[in-house]
Amino acid sequence: MVDRRVFNDEADLLRARFDANRGLPPTKAISMIEQGEDELFTFSHPDPYVRSYMPGGSGFMRSSPLPKEVCFPDGDYPADFPNYTVNADMTICKPETGKAAVGSVLIDFTKKNME
Repeated sequence: MVDRRVFNDEADLLRARFDANRGLPPTKAISMIEQGEDELFTFSHPDPYVRSYMPGGSGFMRSSPLPKEVCFPDGDYPADFPNYTVNADMTICKPETGKAAVGSVLIDFTKKNME
Protein backbone atom coordinates (compact mmCIF):
# COMPACT_ATOMS: atom_id res chain seq x y z
CA MET A 1 0.00 0.00 0.00
CA VAL A 2 1.24 3.43 -0.85
CA ASP A 3 -0.81 5.39 1.67
CA ARG A 4 0.68 4.93 5.15
CA ARG A 5 -2.62 5.68 6.91
CA VAL A 6 -4.41 2.89 5.03
CA PHE A 7 -1.49 0.56 5.76
CA ASN A 8 -1.66 1.34 9.50
CA ASP A 9 -5.43 0.83 9.57
CA GLU A 10 -5.09 -2.55 7.85
CA ALA A 11 -2.27 -3.51 10.22
CA ASP A 12 -4.49 -2.69 13.20
CA LEU A 13 -7.29 -4.87 11.77
CA LEU A 14 -4.86 -7.74 11.22
CA ARG A 15 -3.50 -7.41 14.77
CA ALA A 16 -7.07 -7.50 16.09
CA ARG A 17 -7.69 -10.72 14.17
CA PHE A 18 -4.62 -12.29 15.77
CA ASP A 19 -5.66 -11.15 19.24
CA ALA A 20 -9.21 -12.48 18.76
CA ASN A 21 -7.86 -15.94 17.93
CA ARG A 22 -5.31 -16.14 20.73
CA GLY A 23 -5.40 -19.34 22.75
CA LEU A 24 -7.08 -21.55 20.17
CA PRO A 25 -6.66 -25.32 20.48
CA PRO A 26 -3.93 -26.73 18.19
CA THR A 27 -6.35 -28.33 15.71
CA LYS A 28 -8.23 -25.06 15.21
CA ALA A 29 -4.94 -23.11 15.10
CA ILE A 30 -3.65 -25.30 12.25
CA SER A 31 -6.84 -24.64 10.32
CA MET A 32 -6.47 -20.87 10.89
CA ILE A 33 -2.83 -20.98 9.74
CA GLU A 34 -3.85 -22.71 6.51
CA GLN A 35 -6.56 -20.09 5.93
CA GLY A 36 -4.00 -17.36 6.59
CA GLU A 37 -1.54 -18.86 4.09
CA ASP A 38 -4.32 -19.03 1.48
CA GLU A 39 -5.17 -15.38 2.16
CA LEU A 40 -1.50 -14.42 1.91
CA PHE A 41 -1.25 -16.18 -1.46
CA THR A 42 -4.44 -14.45 -2.66
CA PHE A 43 -3.14 -10.98 -1.81
CA SER A 44 0.50 -11.51 -2.89
CA HIS A 45 1.80 -9.41 -5.74
CA PRO A 46 1.86 -11.34 -9.04
CA ASP A 47 5.38 -10.10 -9.83
CA PRO A 48 7.19 -9.83 -6.48
CA TYR A 49 10.31 -7.74 -5.97
CA VAL A 50 13.51 -9.72 -6.39
CA ARG A 51 16.98 -8.58 -5.39
CA SER A 52 19.14 -8.12 -8.45
CA TYR A 53 21.63 -10.86 -7.50
CA MET A 54 18.99 -13.52 -6.80
CA PRO A 55 17.37 -15.81 -9.42
CA GLY A 56 15.06 -13.73 -11.56
CA GLY A 57 17.00 -10.55 -10.82
CA SER A 58 18.68 -8.45 -13.47
CA GLY A 59 22.20 -9.12 -12.18
CA PHE A 60 21.89 -12.83 -11.40
CA MET A 61 25.04 -14.69 -12.48
CA ARG A 62 26.22 -11.59 -14.34
CA SER A 63 29.75 -11.78 -12.93
CA SER A 64 29.96 -15.39 -11.93
CA PRO A 65 33.46 -16.64 -11.18
CA LEU A 66 35.16 -18.90 -13.68
CA PRO A 67 35.91 -22.44 -12.57
CA LYS A 68 39.49 -22.81 -11.40
CA GLU A 69 40.02 -25.54 -14.01
CA VAL A 70 39.47 -22.91 -16.71
CA CYS A 71 41.85 -20.41 -15.13
CA PHE A 72 44.56 -22.98 -14.43
CA PRO A 73 44.15 -25.87 -16.90
CA ASP A 74 47.43 -27.49 -15.83
CA GLY A 75 46.15 -27.87 -12.26
CA ASP A 76 48.96 -25.75 -10.80
CA TYR A 77 47.00 -23.42 -8.49
CA PRO A 78 48.75 -20.51 -6.77
CA ALA A 79 49.17 -20.79 -3.00
CA ASP A 80 46.93 -17.76 -2.38
CA PHE A 81 44.13 -18.99 -4.66
CA PRO A 82 40.84 -19.01 -2.67
CA ASN A 83 39.73 -22.53 -1.94
CA TYR A 84 35.98 -22.25 -1.55
CA THR A 85 32.87 -23.10 -3.53
CA VAL A 86 30.02 -20.73 -4.26
CA ASN A 87 26.33 -21.57 -4.11
CA ALA A 88 23.90 -20.83 -6.91
CA ASP A 89 22.98 -17.53 -5.22
CA MET A 90 26.69 -16.55 -5.26
CA THR A 91 27.19 -16.92 -1.50
CA ILE A 92 30.18 -18.83 -0.20
CA CYS A 93 29.33 -22.44 0.60
CA LYS A 94 29.94 -23.03 4.30
CA PRO A 95 29.11 -26.18 6.25
CA GLU A 96 27.63 -24.20 9.16
CA THR A 97 25.07 -22.46 6.94
CA GLY A 98 23.68 -25.75 5.67
CA LYS A 99 24.04 -24.69 2.06
CA ALA A 100 25.82 -27.06 -0.25
CA ALA A 101 27.02 -26.39 -3.76
CA VAL A 102 26.80 -30.00 -4.87
CA GLY A 103 24.67 -31.11 -7.76
CA SER A 104 22.64 -28.86 -10.00
CA VAL A 105 20.17 -26.19 -9.04
CA LEU A 106 16.94 -25.69 -10.93
CA ILE A 107 16.12 -22.02 -11.26
CA ASP A 108 12.48 -21.36 -11.95
CA PHE A 109 12.38 -17.86 -13.41
CA THR A 110 8.58 -17.83 -13.39
CA LYS A 111 8.52 -18.22 -9.59
CA LYS A 112 11.84 -16.39 -9.15
CA ASN A 113 13.28 -18.96 -6.76
CA MET A 114 15.73 -21.84 -6.59
CA GLU A 115 14.61 -25.40 -6.12
